[in-house]
Amino acid sequence: MDEKVKIIALTGPTATGKTALAVHLARQFNAEIISVDSRQVYRGMDLGTGKDLAEYEEIPYHLIDIADPAADEYNLSCFCKDAFQAIADISARGKLPLLCGGTPLYLTAILQAYRLPGGALPHHNSGLPRERQNPEAEYSFIPPFEIDPLVLGIYFPRKTVHERIEKRLDARLAAGMCDEVQKLHDLQKVSWEKMEFFGLEYREIGRYLQGKTSFEEMRYTLLCRIRQFAKRQDIFFRKMEREGIPIRWLKEGCAPEAEELIKRFLNNSKLPEITFRMSETFYGKR
Repeated sequence: MDEKVKIIALTGPTATGKTALAVHLARQFNAEIISVDSRQVYRGMDLGTGKDLAEYEEIPYHLIDIADPAADEYNLSCFCKDAFQAIADISARGKLPLLCGGTPLYLTAILQAYRLPGGALPHHNSGLPRERQNPEAEYSFIPPFEIDPLVLGIYFPRKTVHERIEKRLDARLAAGMCDEVQKLHDLQKVSWEKMEFFGLEYREIGRYLQGKTSFEEMRYTLLCRIRQFAKRQDIFFRKMEREGIPIRWLKEGCAPEAEELIKRFLNNSKLPEITFRMSETFYGKR
């Protein structure tokens, strides 16, 4: 491609309503959604990864349910290849690529055009040593074209994020998240060791299903772990800003503001100055 491809990227901490806003924006701007989530690629991992597939309705989505959780090991190189292919395909059909998700490393790799050296690491079941990639070896991924991104983020105060995480966790447990993990083990043959690899919901519920913790202990530990995960996302977003990635934060996911920014961006109009930066927001004593 000779010209840069315009894309929208919508990100933010877990439990902030990214999917719902992405679907709304996709309807407004004839877009298709590309998931930027390291676990939504796996089939059968639905409640635990927050796929919320019912919310998409008629909106096409990409990079969801494309890997086998028992046999495949999806990594950054896989994502970069698949994401750029999806961007090219969507753009070629005259539609707008809308990346949505909360895995900041994956998003940064697209926005900063990561070149990944040394090939992929051996599969964890290959029996080969998983040594660091060799920077002198052939690149496993080189971006095939340039992009022109508008990066939007959903912002809630940390206390609100913590409340939303707890409410969502209880809703997903009530909806059968423990049954989902049991089926992954029994029917899809995902080992308990692989559940540990997937982390968060799959690790803690897997331990509960093995009788290592009580339900109450599992819920409490999981709630703490997810809140810690949201904090790590926050830290990465600050890093992205410090490295020069402009993120336009939408207070409480304000849809009208997002729509106005996208209209200006697509029309090549000047965007307003950024007045709020996550990297300049601090919590607690300094």
